[in-house]
Amino acid sequence: MIKTFINPLPARLAVAIMAASLGGAFELSAGGHVCYANSDGASILPASQFLDVSHQVSVTFSRIVYNRATKLYAGTVNIANLSKAAAISGPLAIQLSNLTPGVNNTNADGQHDGFPFIYQKSPLAPGASLSVPIEFSNPSNAKISFTPLVYQLVAHSVELVEPPTFASHPAKHTLDLLMVAKPTSIAAIPGVTGWAYEICERKYSLGNACQPGMSNPNPYGGARLQLNPGDTLNIHFVNQLPRIVDSSHSEEPNEEFLAQNPTNIHTHGMLVSPGLPSATATNPVFGDTVFVLTFNSANGAPDITPASHIHGDVRTDATDYQIKIPDSHPSGLYWFHPHAHGISLNQVTAGLSGIITLGKVNDYMPGLPGNIPVRHLILKDIQVNGDKSVNDEEDPDFCTSPSASAGLCDGDNGGKWYFTVNGQLNPAITVGSAGQIWRITNASGSATYELQLTKSLNGKSATETGMAIQVLSIDGISVTPSTGISQGDLKQIGGAKFRPIACPGVTAKTPAAICATSLHMMPASRAEVWVVNRDAQGKMIKADGSQAIFQTVGYSTGWNGDNWPAVHLAQVAFSGGAFFQNSPVLKVLDKKHDATGLKINAIAKELAAANQEVGPDSACQPLPTGWKRRIFFGYPLSTNFGIGFELVDQHGVAVPGTFQDVSAFPNASQTICLPLGTGDTPVHEHWEVINLTGEDHNFHIHQTKFRVLTKGEIAGMASDLNDSGILQDSVPMPTGDDGCDGTVVAWRNGACQTSAVDVDIPFAIAGDFVFHCHILEHEDGGMMATIHIAESGDSKTTAVQNNHINNVHQH
Repeated sequence: MIKTFINPLPARLAVAIMAASLGGAFELSAGGHVCYANSDGASILPASQFLDVSHQVSVTFSRIVYNRATKLYAGTVNIANLSKAAAISGPLAIQLSNLTPGVNNTNADGQHDGFPFIYQKSPLAPGASLSVPIEFSNPSNAKISFTPLVYQLVAHSVELVEPPTFASHPAKHTLDLLMVAKPTSIAAIPGVTGWAYEICERKYSLGNACQPGMSNPNPYGGARLQLNPGDTLNIHFVNQLPRIVDSSHSEEPNEEFLAQNPTNIHTHGMLVSPGLPSATATNPVFGDTVFVLTFNSANGAPDITPASHIHGDVRTDATDYQIKIPDSHPSGLYWFHPHAHGISLNQVTAGLSGIITLGKVNDYMPGLPGNIPVRHLILKDIQVNGDKSVNDEEDPDFCTSPSASAGLCDGDNGGKWYFTVNGQLNPAITVGSAGQIWRITNASGSATYELQLTKSLNGKSATETGMAIQVLSIDGISVTPSTGISQGDLKQIGGAKFRPIACPGVTAKTPAAICATSLHMMPASRAEVWVVNRDAQGKMIKADGSQAIFQTVGYSTGWNGDNWPAVHLAQVAFSGGAFFQNSPVLKVLDKKHDATGLKINAIAKELAAANQEVGPDSACQPLPTGWKRRIFFGYPLSTNFGIGFELVDQHGVAVPGTFQDVSAFPNASQTICLPLGTGDTPVHEHWEVINLTGEDHNFHIHQTKFRVLTKGEIAGMASDLNDSGILQDSVPMPTGDDGCDGTVVAWRNGACQTSAVDVDIPFAIAGDFVFHCHILEHEDGGMMATIHIAESGDSKTTAVQNNHINNVHQH
């Protein structure tokens, strides 16, 4: 901030404004506290509640003239919001810092020595400005110098609380849980009821309920399941959800059963079997499969007819899951949520989700200093109407004006759109000098977060965009890219999930670490980052009491897409703790967990029994060498969203007879089918995924990971191979231009110009699962298809059971 000199000007400052809505005025005392004086002068707020936003504004003084009658210099101070995306909410405080010694400022309330005066304005929109009248009195005619600073009063913040944790038994290597999906009050939003998981260990259950005091507090915020490779997760899953009252898909033909709110559970990103029980099992137990639905008998018996779109097994009130985690499974961050097709958006938006952590951060960060805490941040959002009802079919246009308050956006219909971290609104996060590792999950049904940590230090912006953070892991897999890779290729293989920069303080030409200024997190994305205090040049410094805002700055998904709002999510304070003296980046290195070291062959071997139970299928044929699958995400003519396919040969030519046009929920005859390799070994396939629409999509596949290919790899340049890459389970698909109407025809004739995302997918787990867009509005609308992985047929089969998707009803 440029220091301002006014000579000669009065030293008296009087801001002719009112704070009537707050019932009083603010002032900052010499003792370092912000005092809010209401009618009885009782309330005191800590200085940390004033957030320095000087780097977001310009401050100019104009029309300063001398009034002989009052003997005062009068004029205006003009404040303009420089941001193109983020609003600044009020009240605002203007401070004259570093004021010339001996100069006194007084207003009608008495002497204030240059500390903040409040101007009530809510909000100051991007690009907007305001003018505040001021008056100076300078009897001695002294030269006045000061630094004008602008502060925003933020809502009272409570320190972030970690999600409650349920850990596996260290000797038995199991975690046995009762998990009940049910209505729950949302502590941060009084009077509002969402849906969440009540969880307790089975030993503390009474039938289908948890013993009092033994379940997770604040269920809406989400719980954490702490497991280890080799563990078994057992869940007795109970549905106590009410009927749905606002599901648009339940009004469609043969979808009426959705109004009864059936549900299930999916462990997102986990490399585990989707095994189905045999048809004759007395007590059927399911793997991580989406082809089972649990109905609540209190909502009535489901009407199962031949025409019904119910697919898979139907259970009443409760379902048992047993999910065996391979010993070779990578450690990292995963999550769980329902996958009931047609109402996934409703259930996730209402609050049904939690996170899973496998192993520990030290598994892929050997030598991690013990004084660096690990925090877990579950991002959820929920729209509440004016009558306190929940709009669980999330509407991107719920609010169209900038956010006026931290943690929420005011809806145009009188409602509010709340954005919580671990179920808390605008929590405080205190980061010591050693920094913290943040494990972040976007648990939204459809919203995209463009995350930044923006900071000011003594009124100066630390960076023009966001603070530098180190990216440690994406979608549960640590990131260790090949040396010598360009920042452009790094962004591409990262799926554009982060904006890479050179790590501050690292002089090596190769990216020994990945740093970024922002995280692009579409629904279901996870990222682990190291957050530490930095100066304006990005250099790591000791915690100095400075502050930052953890926020999403807003994001548009395309010319025909959605505009997700900018919202402040948490207030960050860098204070306390010994200075971390070591390297400016943390070492990420463990060949068991990165893209080259992922032991996919070992995982296939450890799941051999489950794979053999699926059995061979002569209809499933491997791709010839050099061939790839082309997947279209588009708009069918009769419905909102859909997927299409074709095969492409080694010359890049579409194979005649393999094209299936875009359709909603392609049926079993159109599903992708392939066998595992000889001896049930993994098979790699090249998929080219094409977005035919004017909005972003989020490609996700179950039961495996994939690697985004560089342009050189796609072109077959052996010198550009990047096998280490970055493994993910979802990747953003950028929008096409205004000629993209969602049809393959427009793409073939050149009217639709769009970019493909090419991925290498290793298939090692047999069974039936799905791939889809993880914007749940799109998934529920038909942008999802099935895939069947068959056993190779050349290994000894211990038990063969035909669970092919043809045997279940499918959309």
